[in-house]
Amino acid sequence: MSDLTHLQRIRQEMPATTDSVYLNTGTFGPLPKCVIQAIQNYLERELREGRLGKGFENISAAYSDARASIARLLHASENEIALTDNTGEGLNIISYGFDWHKGDEVITTNHEHISALAPLYQIRDRYGIVIRTADLGPAADRPVVEAIGELITPRTRLISLSHVTWTTGAVLDIQAVGRLGHEKGIPVVIDGAQSAGAVPINVKELEVDFYAIPMQKWLCGPDGTGALYTSQDALRNVASTYVGYYSIKHEVDAEWALNDTAQRFELGGRQTAAVAGQAAALHWLEDFVGHDWLFTRISTLNTYAYNALKDLPGLQMLTPQPGASGIIAFLLEGRDDSEVVKQLSQQHNIYIRNIPSTKALRVSTGFYNTEEEIDRLAQALRAL
Repeated sequence: MSDLTHLQRIRQEMPATTDSVYLNTGTFGPLPKCVIQAIQNYLERELREGRLGKGFENISAAYSDARASIARLLHASENEIALTDNTGEGLNIISYGFDWHKGDEVITTNHEHISALAPLYQIRDRYGIVIRTADLGPAADRPVVEAIGELITPRTRLISLSHVTWTTGAVLDIQAVGRLGHEKGIPVVIDGAQSAGAVPINVKELEVDFYAIPMQKWLCGPDGTGALYTSQDALRNVASTYVGYYSIKHEVDAEWALNDTAQRFELGGRQTAAVAGQAAALHWLEDFVGHDWLFTRISTLNTYAYNALKDLPGLQMLTPQPGASGIIAFLLEGRDDSEVVKQLSQQHNIYIRNIPSTKALRVSTGFYNTEEEIDRLAQALRAL
């Protein structure tokens, strides 16, 4: 099957991709039909059969299916995967999992999303920790291990950073940071919001301790679903902040004991229909789209977009390396970034987003996009 035929079949399964020029996967990815069908099928079964009888069996099967699919995506063990509602929940679980004392330090970077920073700010306000920020430069292209390494002190307890920056699409060398953390005995937690489903991830090769991901972005899954990878070695370093039915072992004659796996971080029942949709999206990407194909497609189209946009009048590219991820960010001289987003959507049916803190515009090149759509964006920007 040719790439063009494959792309056409993919777009047929994602109606939103043919309704508009959809270049904002870094915020919300378009849903494939199979996700809606899986959610509907699960709810309709509950409607017909009730939620007793095989209810717990069905829930357990759905959860296990989603964990196993995430494990394959990240090249981890299913026992190292906890289901979460989103990236932020995973980052909160880890950030609050340490016995913080006043003066303890956390290192992060100046390109982190509020989902990663918010728990650190609250821990700072609550416990008096110190947040040290590594400056990676406006494009996030300074060597991250160098920037972080110079901030490490005997009080450093955690390193928190993104794999792919949401601001410029730079891919950070988190393998080097993971190794540095292991050398210094400092855990490393990764925000995978802009990497999961956009670039290949092997958490074992990256040597990181924790990796939090969402489903609603590049993985094109339902809202309220995500996952947290916790390496088996790092599990003992983090205490559960909240616990519930799914956190514990269900053993006769035992008062209570936490699971020996990452599932100790799962509190209680989720919207299982959404979890079924999560698993459906993951299966579809793995079996129908193909991981290798989609990663290559995202990278190839990102390079195409970079070259199509970089020479537009007044455009200053912020993305340091074309094709490294699925994000391109740029400044447009003399134009209000939020107004450009509005004009593109209202006048051209093109959807991108802006980054208010930097006044930049951001384009996501999804595996389902076409070169023609990128050309339409370039023409629309030129005409503004």
